This record gives sequence, C-alpha cells and structure tokens, in this order.
Amino acid sequence: MRQAQTYKPSNTFSFVGFILMFISMLAAGALLSWLYVILQAAIPIIYLCILITIGFGAAIGGIGALFVKIYKIRYPLLAIIATLIAMLFVYYFHWCVYVARDYDKNYYDDMKKYSASELFLGAKDSEVNDNLAEIFVQVHKARPDQWKSNDFKKIGITNGYDDILGTTDDEIRESINNIKGKNAYQFIYDYRKLQKHSVGYLLVHPGELWSDMTNINEYGRWSMSSRHSYSSSSSSKGEAVSGAMLWIVWFGELLLMFIPAIAIAAARAGSPFIEQDNDWAITDKPQLAFKFVDPYPGNPNGEKSFKNTFKSDIDSLFALQPLLPQMGSLNTFYTVNYCHSKFYTENYLTVQHTRVTNARNNQRAVTTIATKILVDADYIATLHTMFGYPVPANCPGKNMFAQQQTEQQAQPQQEQYQQPQEQYQQSYEQPQQPSYDQQSYQQPQAQQTYEQPQQAQAQYQPQYQPQYQPQYQQPQQPAQQDYTAAEDYSSGDMDGLDTSNLDLSSLDNLNK
Repeated sequence: MRQAQTYKPSNTFSFVGFILMFISMLAAGALLSWLYVILQAAIPIIYLCILITIGFGAAIGGIGALFVKIYKIRYPLLAIIATLIAMLFVYYFHWCVYVARDYDKNYYDDMKKYSASELFLGAKDSEVNDNLAEIFVQVHKARPDQWKSNDFKKIGITNGYDDILGTTDDEIRESINNIKGKNAYQFIYDYRKLQKHSVGYLLVHPGELWSDMTNINEYGRWSMSSRHSYSSSSSSKGEAVSGAMLWIVWFGELLLMFIPAIAIAAARAGSPFIEQDNDWAITDKPQLAFKFVDPYPGNPNGEKSFKNTFKSDIDSLFALQPLLPQMGSLNTFYTVNYCHSKFYTENYLTVQHTRVTNARNNQRAVTTIATKILVDADYIATLHTMFGYPVPANCPGKNMFAQQQTEQQAQPQQEQYQQPQEQYQQSYEQPQQPSYDQQSYQQPQAQQTYEQPQQAQAQYQPQYQPQYQPQYQQPQQPAQQDYTAAEDYSSGDMDGLDTSNLDLSSLDNLNK
C-alpha cells in the first residue's frame, strides 16, 4: 500500500525573469485594453461580452505564463503576486481607455453638434449682448452655489460655469462676448483651453478618473435590452443600468479578468518541474487515452469514496476495469493523464472523473480526483500494459503484474525445494528413535540368559537399519546363496538332486 504523494514546487525563481514577466503583462495589457474596450462597445450580446472579458484576462495570464516557462519560475505565490499587481495596473489603464473613449463618443461628438450660446447660455448668437453678460455676472455674485450646480455633468463639465465662463466678472464678460459663432466643443476646448480627458491625462490624474467613473455610474451608458454604449443625448431602448447595479457589474467584470489571469500564471509556476533535468515535466501530445470504468455508477458518494481509496493507496487504480474502445461509451468513467521526466524517473499523475450530462450535446461534468501524484516508472509501464500500449522507449519500468506473477510462480518452486530437506531431516532423525517401546526391549533381558540378548538384538536389528540398508545387502545375497549351495553339495544335496548313489571315485581317476 503506497500513499499518494503530491508534487511540491521548489519556490525557485529568476529575478530577471520576474521583472520581464511583470513588464510584459503590463505592455500586453495596455495594447489589449484598446481592443477590449472597442469590442465591448461594439458587441450587443451580453454573454459574448462575458466571454471577451474572460479571454482578456486569460490572454494577459498567458503572457505571464510564457515568461514563467521561459525563465523557469517555479514559485506559484510569487507568480500570483506579480500577476495581481500587473492586473491592477492593467485594470486602471483599461478604465482610462474606457473613459477617454466615452468622452470622445458621448461628450465631444455631441458638443460639436450644438451652438455654444444655445447650450451654455440658453440664447441664440443674435441674443448675446452686454446685457446678457451682466445678468450672468450678477448670478455669479448672488448665487454661487447655482453657478456650480448645473446639469453639465452629462457632457463631462463637472465644475459648472467655472469651466464654461470663468470665475471673475471680467472673465465672464469676455467669455460671453466670444461665445458667438462657436460650437460647444470649440468654445470649451479651443477657446477656454479646458483639458481634454485623454488617456494620458487620466493616467496621471486618478482623481479625475474616479470623478468620471462616478459620473458615468450616475447616468449609465447601456441598457439590458441593448448592450451598445450610447450617448446621453440620444434615445435608446430600455432604461440605462446605473447606480448600485452598475457597480456590481463592474466588480463582476474585475473578477472575470483577474481570476483567469492569476490562475493561468500560477498553474504554470506550480506545474511539475524536474530538478535533475532542469526543465519542466514533459506532456506527450497527443496523449494516450487511459479510461477506467466507474465502479460506483449512479452513486453520489462514489467519487469521494474512490478519492479516499486512491489517496491512501495509489495502486488501487489498477483494481478498476480498463475502458477499452470495443466496450463502447459509458456515462461515467475515470480518466488518467500524466507528465514525466526525460527518462521517466519522475512521473506525475492526474485522475479525473467524467459524468456525461447530455450525450447529444456532448455536455460533461468533470471533477478532478487527484492531481500531480508522484508515481514511478513501473507504474507507468503497468498503465500502458493494461491498455495494450507499448511501454515508452525511455521508460525503464516493468509491468508490476508480470513481476507479481513471476514471484508467485517462483514461490511454489522454493517451497518444493525446502520440502525435501525437511523430509530428509525427518528420515535422518527417525532411525535414532527406536520403533519399539522401552518395555518390549527390557523384557527379554529379564527372562533370557546372556546369549539370548544377542539373539534378541539380532531379532530387532533390521528395525534399526535405515531404509537405504537393504540396497547394500542385496548384492551380498548371492554370496550367501553360494555359501548355502556349497553346504548342500557337501551333504550330497545339489540343487535339490540326490547324489548319494553316484560313484565319484571314477571321476577322480579321470582327473588323474
């Protein structure tokens, strides 16, 4: 039983790589902000706008991940901090671009359509004279609050008549005398020299940017029925989203930008790095399909049960049934992927559970059971063998099941080798213990004479002899038989024939 061990990064980084990562995200974010604002203003479909927001953040995170990979920054926390700070600058720059374009489209373009005297003084050019100028001078003296509190915020003039006509009596008279024949844009930005809210101006004036953001939030720019930005002076379908609801929308936009960017950069920095290879772990492309049958289909606690089992014993994965192509498709199954070192000395496994929610639309719910789990080369070789794939060329591992089978086959042979030794030891020790009991051995000594024990000993002698002794007695038996035949010959009995009537003296004469 082997418990799961998760990869832990070494928290090593390059300072040069960290600086370049930060600068690159700032530069990429600045360029992408223009494109992002243009697309957001041009696309009316709110769901598509959400995808664009996610893609914007993912693109910046991808730039950061690229530098993390190149400079081998395996410090996830540092990558998160760098991405977070970079995204704050990018988000600020994005608002500068948004507000500057909002002024161009919703303020400056509209101001060019209106006469300055009609918009600011409520009179035609022919009605502008010294009497009208004196009226405004008196208003400036008598009602200073009304002088500043006007409805010109809709076109970006936040300080009221201070910005339009001036703050002194002489400045007011001069402005009114020069207002004739000019449109509102020419009078404010060419004659009055009011600072335009461009990107550069807003970058160094965060207070002005915040004032413009609150002004936009007060009046709104788009409605739920039409996602297009529109001018405050033009008609639009539906009521513009503003106030608290618009703040919530903007905060959601921030999250949709930040989360993908941080997640991508941090994931790259936290991915397995092989220190002995001084390089990131290799992910084969295309990846082989390692799918296993779900042992608990339909059980809501099945994923949790298998997760606990796998983390306590990584070999429990091999207890699952491989999902081979000929078995067809299932609604629930487990998928295994891995990355590896150059020579498969370090391998990191990821196990996911997939549940098909809609087969027709190919909709699936994927849950990660375990990620970046360290396994050895034998584990990888066994995984390939289970699915009939060849073991990778650089992988020195062997199928663990084949090793276990070999050990199981070798174990009976070892037992057979040990068993004869035990039998031989028993047979060797057996002659030392008499086959007769002590009582039967002592009883003859008590009843017989001195010569009788010798006969008794001869009687029990065969029982003392080991099992192999008769093999050595068998060759001596013919000699004993020859000896017996000689005795029979001397007694006149040869091979069972009666030779007593034969005349042997004649045979002696012949021999002489």
